[in-house]
Amino acid sequence: MFRVAVTADLHYGPRHQDGADATLALAAELYANPPDLLLLAGDVGAGEDFDRCLGMFADLPCQKALVPGNHDIWVRPDDPRGDSLAVYRDYLPRVAAAHGFHYLDADPLVLPDVGLALVGSMNWYDYSWAADRIPVVADDWQDRLRTKRFTRGRHNDANFVRWEFDDPGFAREAVTTLGGHLRQVLRWVPAAVLVTHHPPFRGLNYPKNEPLDLDGLLWEAFSGNVGVEQLLAEFGDRVPLAFCGHTHYARAATFGATRGYNVGGDYHFKRLLRFDWPDGAVTATEFGTAGEQVA
Repeated sequence: MFRVAVTADLHYGPRHQDGADATLALAAELYANPPDLLLLAGDVGAGEDFDRCLGMFADLPCQKALVPGNHDIWVRPDDPRGDSLAVYRDYLPRVAAAHGFHYLDADPLVLPDVGLALVGSMNWYDYSWAADRIPVVADDWQDRLRTKRFTRGRHNDANFVRWEFDDPGFAREAVTTLGGHLRQVLRWVPAAVLVTHHPPFRGLNYPKNEPLDLDGLLWEAFSGNVGVEQLLAEFGDRVPLAFCGHTHYARAATFGATRGYNVGGDYHFKRLLRFDWPDGAVTATEFGTAGEQVA
């Protein structure tokens, strides 16, 4: 039995005290009942809170791995860490390593003793989930995608993600890297578990009622890409499980042979998923709200 715990969207920091208290409770549970592997699916903490949050888990007696989230790469113009790309490629991996976390965007984690590899990516969006529908409802759709402008306000990635890429360009790089990691590890072990921040397929995205209005279509455009879905179709049952965060909605869905789970923690409460590899059911415990539930 190999015990795995997964959480996401800790958003650690003093601005969200209820959530910080919930994260402390989640960490205490992990120390009391440590898994064999802990996975964090992004949005750990913006700025210096990324470091502070990981420090809470540094002494946990298990293997640890993570992918970052979009909030983790937010920067301001005078950020001493550099632009978002420098944070993603240099700062975050360095801080993760200092606290004993394997940075999955750079390298997969192979566990040959249990016949498993962990592959992961922050993942990104390229508008492909809604590109065919947005032009029908908005004449200025190209400008809205470029500026991330809703009918009210803008996506905060437009304000705080600063790098040389446009969204489709970074999404292509992320999917290419992830595909290379999958092909690499599946030569060595029979199966891989996928961990992303942005949802890997549409069934794990925000719940919604069709037909979508313009803002709903824009959120769909800014949530994921078809490239990861194509990878899951390519590798079939060799990727039996996928986990993500980002939306703050707990969801379970399937894509072909892959069972997927969106962790579903939010700013004021946190969720911890647990399962035993390879056959255990996925269960969820909430911190900051009452009760335990099966995902």
